[in-house]
Amino acid sequence: MNQYVDVLKTYMKALGESDYATIKSLFAPHGKVRSPFLGEMNAHQFFDRLADASSENVITPIDIFVSTAEKNHATCYFQYDWTVTDGTLITFKVMDLFTFVEGTDKVEYLNLIYDTHPIRETAGNKYED
Repeated sequence: MNQYVDVLKTYMKALGESDYATIKSLFAPHGKVRSPFLGEMNAHQFFDRLADASSENVITPIDIFVSTAEKNHATCYFQYDWTVTDGTLITFKVMDLFTFVEGTDKVEYLNLIYDTHPIRETAGNKYED
């Protein structure tokens, strides 16, 4: 099995358990995350923000895709039932596109891909202070 598949399975499991320390350990020290809500930022900072905004995560894996064109890309597709700190439940499907440091299983870049319109329309921006 591709080494990236194990990383993505670990990521989804840790996200569902709100285990942000494990998630951060999957990233290279210079790892970045690109979020539709927050833009591009250091991975550790992003997951600290997510932890602060979340009270519960339920992850339902749908599939994992490993790139045939770029050897260091893989994507996980899942449903995210996200309960934010004010108790609002937000449900959406997301594709997380991972780019790995060449020759390693450490994440260099994570691009979160999901439609923010329904989320913003019903729940607003849950990352704002």
